Amino acid sequence: MGYVYKLSGRVDSANAGNLEKDIFAEYEKEGELSIDAGELCYISSAGLRVLLKLCQKQKHVEVMNVSPEVYDILEVTGFTDLLDVKKKLREVSVENCALIGKGGNGSVYRISEDEIIKVFTQNTSVESIDQERKLARSAFVSGVPTAIPYDMVKVGDSYGLIFEMVKADVIARKFTGEPEHFDEYAKKYAELFKKIHSVSLAGKGLPSTSSLYLDYLDRLSGWYDEKETERLRWFIEQIPERDTMVHGDFHTNNIMVQGDELLIIDMAEISYGNPIYDLAAAYFVHVLNPKRDPDSVMRYLNVSAEIAMKLWDVMMKEYFHTEDREKLDRINRTIEGFCMLKSALIPAIWINMPEEAKKTFVEAARRYFFPRMEQLLDELNELMSIR
Repeated sequence: MGYVYKLSGRVDSANAGNLEKDIFAEYEKEGELSIDAGELCYISSAGLRVLLKLCQKQKHVEVMNVSPEVYDILEVTGFTDLLDVKKKLREVSVENCALIGKGGNGSVYRISEDEIIKVFTQNTSVESIDQERKLARSAFVSGVPTAIPYDMVKVGDSYGLIFEMVKADVIARKFTGEPEHFDEYAKKYAELFKKIHSVSLAGKGLPSTSSLYLDYLDRLSGWYDEKETERLRWFIEQIPERDTMVHGDFHTNNIMVQGDELLIIDMAEISYGNPIYDLAAAYFVHVLNPKRDPDSVMRYLNVSAEIAMKLWDVMMKEYFHTEDREKLDRINRTIEGFCMLKSALIPAIWINMPEEAKKTFVEAARRYFFPRMEQLLDELNELMSIR
């Protein structure tokens, strides 16, 4: 970021000359400047010419904490195309607001009848939140039913995204609070999951899922020997590439119900690739974790382990167009096998997990995953042909 130069009050023809001298004196001394416009209430064409001259000297000029009034001036004059303009974030309190959902990277509150806010955990950067906002917009224009956040805000020491969602609620509450409508909402939930995999993200500038997994692999130094690492790399590279949207974290706390429509509000992990990545991730949260630690399911998904597994069964029947129990069992065995790929990469994915727990995942991968690699790739071809 370099040196931060603060603007305040009004910048117009009366003081623009002195401002120019001061800014360029700092530029010559520091080599790079960012502008903090938090206390700036007005800037005239004379002041804009000073910023234009700075742009001609410095390729990238960041102007932060811009008020709505000043932003309007910059936008109308085209300076939002020249400068890296960041609006001043308004502050929002969620005190006394109803908590309607909670996931791994944040919590969702109702702040008014028409608005919800997703408050991110404190270690989530502004850049990653802004990336999620952009990904949501990209998914929306690609045909995915998602809510577009329209405002980033400060919530105490954290950040949040505000969504305009009239009387919406997380679908988990429908499954627990309206059991008589389980079949109706389960079918919609399954249809949404399938719709995601009908969307092409080709040319959207998003990462491939396989590249994300290879990046995890590159950060696994010390957990596997060279031969094992190359086996993992080989396996990931053998998974057929697709341009299909992969959500990465599809579960009951990330899906909102608004009227008759289901909307996804978490786009932090979307990429493009083979649907097996999504199937495996969803199987983990709906089936494997409920079997392994049923008490944790309510904390994570806001539904019981029984409901989570029942929901998965509906999803697979809808996804693969079959009621055949034998066929569904084969499908589940293959998907469970691919769950072990992500499990094998856990030390790089969940870096805060205790070392002993990481060792458990690594040993399980050696015992159950490595010997099945070739077989799983054969099963994957059959699985995709069923769909």
